[in-house]
Amino acid sequence: MPKSYAHPVFQLLIGASGLAMAGQALAQTSAAPAQPGLDEIIVTAQKRTQNLQDVPIAISAISSEKVEQLGIKDSRDLSGLAPNVVITQGTVSNSAAVFSMRGISNGGSESFGVDAANGLYVDGVYIARGGAMGLSVMDIERVEVLRGPQGTLFGRNTTGGAMHFISRSPSSTFRLKAEAGYGNFNAWNGKITLDPGEIAGISTSFSYSHSERNGLVDNILQPRDSKDPGARKSDAFRAAARIELGGSGSIQYVFDWNRINGTPLPFILTNVSDGTYHPPILINGQPVLVTQQAPVAQYLAGATFANPECAALAVADRTYRHQVCNNILSSALDKSWGHNLQVQNDFGGFKVKSTTGYRFWNSDYVTDLDGIGAITGPAFSNATLFNGMPASLLQYIPSIPASARPFIAAAAVPRITQDLFDIDNSRRHKQFSQEIEISGDTSTLDWVVGGFYFWEKGSEDGYQNSGFVLDTNAIFLANFGALGPSFAAANPARYRLVQTLARLAYSTTSESTAVYGQATFYPGGRDSGLRLTAGGRYTWDAKRMVRFQNGAAPLAVPEAGDARFSKFTWNLMAGYDVADGINLYARAATGYRSGGFNSQDPAITGTNQLGSFRPEKVTSYEIGLKSELFNRRLRFNVAAYHNIYDDLAVLGPVTNAPVGTFATRIINAGKVEYNGFEVETQAIISDNFSLDGSLGYIDIKYKEFLAGQSPTAGAPPVNIASIVTPGFTSPLTANVALNAQFPLNWGNATLRGRIGYTHEDGKYNFSSSVGSPFNEQLKGDDIDLVDAQIGIDGIPLGGGEGEVRLWVKNLTNAKDFVRSIDYGQLGFGGGYYAEPRTYGVTVGVKF
Repeated sequence: MPKSYAHPVFQLLIGASGLAMAGQALAQTSAAPAQPGLDEIIVTAQKRTQNLQDVPIAISAISSEKVEQLGIKDSRDLSGLAPNVVITQGTVSNSAAVFSMRGISNGGSESFGVDAANGLYVDGVYIARGGAMGLSVMDIERVEVLRGPQGTLFGRNTTGGAMHFISRSPSSTFRLKAEAGYGNFNAWNGKITLDPGEIAGISTSFSYSHSERNGLVDNILQPRDSKDPGARKSDAFRAAARIELGGSGSIQYVFDWNRINGTPLPFILTNVSDGTYHPPILINGQPVLVTQQAPVAQYLAGATFANPECAALAVADRTYRHQVCNNILSSALDKSWGHNLQVQNDFGGFKVKSTTGYRFWNSDYVTDLDGIGAITGPAFSNATLFNGMPASLLQYIPSIPASARPFIAAAAVPRITQDLFDIDNSRRHKQFSQEIEISGDTSTLDWVVGGFYFWEKGSEDGYQNSGFVLDTNAIFLANFGALGPSFAAANPARYRLVQTLARLAYSTTSESTAVYGQATFYPGGRDSGLRLTAGGRYTWDAKRMVRFQNGAAPLAVPEAGDARFSKFTWNLMAGYDVADGINLYARAATGYRSGGFNSQDPAITGTNQLGSFRPEKVTSYEIGLKSELFNRRLRFNVAAYHNIYDDLAVLGPVTNAPVGTFATRIINAGKVEYNGFEVETQAIISDNFSLDGSLGYIDIKYKEFLAGQSPTAGAPPVNIASIVTPGFTSPLTANVALNAQFPLNWGNATLRGRIGYTHEDGKYNFSSSVGSPFNEQLKGDDIDLVDAQIGIDGIPLGGGEGEVRLWVKNLTNAKDFVRSIDYGQLGFGGGYYAEPRTYGVTVGVKF
């Protein structure tokens, strides 16, 4: 719900520390420093081990301890913990997520024809599909969040940034850790990790976790809480083995498997159209057509419901609902598994590392996307258009014999029981990747060169069932001349529903090959304080899509498209230590997001060939300051950037989709400029208290967006840049947290607590009101979340230690509207609310 107050985050940030607070930067730490201060943060963002403060890019890191303390279960829980990083929940899948970094996202599309704009990596393996990005977090050593284009070392599809999950290597000594928890909504979970220790030269690790909970919202059409929207059950397993090679190298293999079964959060109907005609709007003096909407409001007013309680829920209203009517019992099953093999060795003068990945993802879901239950009302068909009309009017219809007129006049308009919108979808995906990197260093030079190969294959088979409302008076008035008003006046059922069944079935394949290199030069040696870096990468992409059906009937001849793209991306950086603990850096870099196919676009006229959209390109300029002050009791990092995008890939509705259906497509905007800044900080206040926080702001200006359709046939597209709203982007993000620790006189037992506040500005989900008439009404709420944890760890337990932790998420039980769908011509819209307050207790032991 819209907030009536201005951004309170500024007050919290200023009041908490008196400084511009920022960033989540707790990660893998080295041994405790000799003097009290912040721990050193070690990252591998530049393909080598470095202190985060020495890396001349904007990067945040989150440690395994922080992951556990915050109760992070999957990648979506990381939203807002780094500046200008927003992760939005999926709509129909339990594993989907929309990543937005510095204002760039994949727009929410989960089509196999569209690549993500922000790269997600697990132990160096790229996760290609947005539908699988809601990655479960298990046995993670740290998470590195790299903001800004990473086109040299991470490659394509990182125009906004990259997120890298780095898992823990098996221990050579015995290690056992187990935990269990229980919370509201009958939520319980358990996790166990066992490292047997080195046996016959092989160190291994095995982890298993299970979690489940009841639904968060009551579906009044089914009695089981475990099947209500928001219910889920997940299982995950991970096994790793590592062999050390004579002290100079290693071989490590990791297998992971994950299964999530549940009921997605419910779609809430918030807006319906009355079918009022939308005239063209003027944009920079040029008329532009606006999507016309079906008169859903009038049809719902006259419809009946099998369950009377559903009638009240069919009233469109933007309020959080504790109950919904889902006659289609929504379900989603996602399974993913994969293999990761890393081989590396230090040959003295250089190091070689090979990373091989082979992954699978299956997704099946059935989803009710109107939330109001089945409705019963008048049905439309050409054969029954005149049912119930007076015989005196039917005599003027030459195609109706005189003998049939009395029967047609006496016949009732047929009725239909139908949903506004539901889908049944199945997806299959597999991918293979191989990367070889060779690196070395001297007293004045660090360097790395490498090659990368990627292959993927995916298929989607989806069924769409929608109800499209027709104003049949419009038919009479437009086609029956002087008799039109008489037919309209006598019409026994003005608003009638058409059931529209459609199927989308296609397959895709993709290959990508790249070579890259980067070097950092230290003029005057590594202690000179100056670092100069240059790098480049050349990428070749080949894609193919074959479509078998896109509508009510299979295609007689499959439609196919082939596309090839290539791009050279480069990176220039300079860093300088102006004083002990203070360094400045500047960076210029380019990025590239591969082009692709819109799976629901019509074939090129007169052919069975599918067209493609162009690659997205970015040039980024960034300056920053990284500092550690007051004997390393304050870490303060700030960055400012200016990004220029060409052919920005933007998601929007298909305005010329077949009547009664809904689809989205990627279009290439022209030139778009992004300007923003980010602040990250940590501060040790005393031996018992510390603060950490983040602040990010972004301003987006569209210079060209050729997406407006002129009323004049054959006219070129109109530039609608002046009315475009960036999708899935929060202009302001912020996070601040107070941490406390108090050693207890009980072995190593320590009382720890944390209370954190996260803010994200409300987000649009579509690019303009031209194609999405409810775009303004469906803008998301500002998100203001308060989380808290308190517990005791290090409790003596014989030869081990125990812990107990109480936690709460969304402490204030905020009811924030976070994601929306505008169904365009179908005439209604709505969306999803964030999860309500959840809380629980977790206990654990480790040996």
